[in-house]
Amino acid sequence: MESLTPASASPQPQSYGWEYQLEKDNCIHFHMVDFVAWNNRKFDMQAYYHASDVYVEMGGAATTGIDEHIAAMKDILVDNPDARILQHYPQVAQGEWTAVVGHYVPGDFRLCTFARHREGQIVEEYLFMRELTAAEPDPYADEKPFVDITSPDSTLLQVAADVRPGWNAVIRGHELGKRSATFTRREGGKVVERLRFAAV
Repeated sequence: MESLTPASASPQPQSYGWEYQLEKDNCIHFHMVDFVAWNNRKFDMQAYYHASDVYVEMGGAATTGIDEHIAAMKDILVDNPDARILQHYPQVAQGEWTAVVGHYVPGDFRLCTFARHREGQIVEEYLFMRELTAAEPDPYADEKPFVDITSPDSTLLQVAADVRPGWNAVIRGHELGKRSATFTRREGGKVVERLRFAAV
């Protein structure tokens, strides 16, 4: 009788090690927040992935606590009942922080979100609702960064969470409603792509 090769004899998946597991987990959690919780209006899932006392800045206003944040999300849906996020690109992750550009429909516009994670939950979140045009100056460009993160060159992050190397994300401005966000991609030290956003 012909012997069969057991499935366990097939090549094992590549091991990517334990470095950057925190960044990987935070990115995947944020995918869940947008692609599953937001897109399907699962507000109990929003509560699961946000701390009970989460601080959020969105549209020039601040909320403290998950109940206030969920109420603000529901307010958005009053005028935009079909709002969905189709893609996160780019994504930047370093330590406790993630930053993503979300591609929204309907309307085909982009916004960005910076989030600080702790023990699997978002504890701070900063949303920038308007993309600046190439002709618009950034009024906070000369201010010291409030958040400044750069994605590592990690195969694990690229494979598991689509975090690509070369991207940096910065928040400037130190007052509510008076902040800007910039995503910059460099290759060989040269800037090859830049996206800029305003809080309002």
